Amino acid sequence: MVNLVSVCKNWHGQARVLDHINLELKKGEFVYLIGGTGAGKSSLLRLIATEDSPTQGSVSLFGYDLAKVSPSTLRAIRRLIGYVPQNVQLIPDLSVFDNVALSLSLANPRSRFLSADARKKINESLERLGIASRRDRLARTLSGGEAQRVAMARAIVRSPELIIADEPTGAQDHDHTWSMMDLFVRANMGGATVLLATHDREIVRRIRKKCAVLKQGRLTVEESAHPMFMSGTQTAR
Repeated sequence: MVNLVSVCKNWHGQARVLDHINLELKKGEFVYLIGGTGAGKSSLLRLIATEDSPTQGSVSLFGYDLAKVSPSTLRAIRRLIGYVPQNVQLIPDLSVFDNVALSLSLANPRSRFLSADARKKINESLERLGIASRRDRLARTLSGGEAQRVAMARAIVRSPELIIADEPTGAQDHDHTWSMMDLFVRANMGGATVLLATHDREIVRRIRKKCAVLKQGRLTVEESAHPMFMSGTQTAR
């Protein structure tokens, strides 16, 4: 599903944020990406989400080396990915509903109109995330936490095969955090592969999954929750 081999990422031609990263995610896995501030989590997720390219090494998704695929194949790959970036980028002058609907339109560009089933799926996603009452509001009027939940709905509404999320619960209160995590777990149980960056120790403690740990640009993978998330010590953000 996801295969990174000797991936490096340099910024401005000098500073190396990712240093020979090797990572393999199999279909149906759920993996946390953890690490302190500046560890390179967002940089790594952008590479896997096809938002950026490595300075060195290879990134393969669904069996395709991203450096070698045609533009049409890359577009097809992107339709299989649901990406929740840390810096949410909604279209400010579209409503909440239309921002989510746009994701379905991009996934199926031949269809000019949303089906009744698609509309129902969007409304159900907004309901589960507690933003159904914001359905007709313009995206630019939302709070940061609300925008984050719209980005979540946009990412999962088309049932992607790979879900990539960068600190998706960072601006959420307790109840909304667990509503979002419930959707991630449901998607994973339905067969989606999930890669989720988080600093939230409670999430890692309560929902035990494999951890990929970034430190000083290097990655290690552990089969259970990382000790720094299981102890009483404060975790660096």
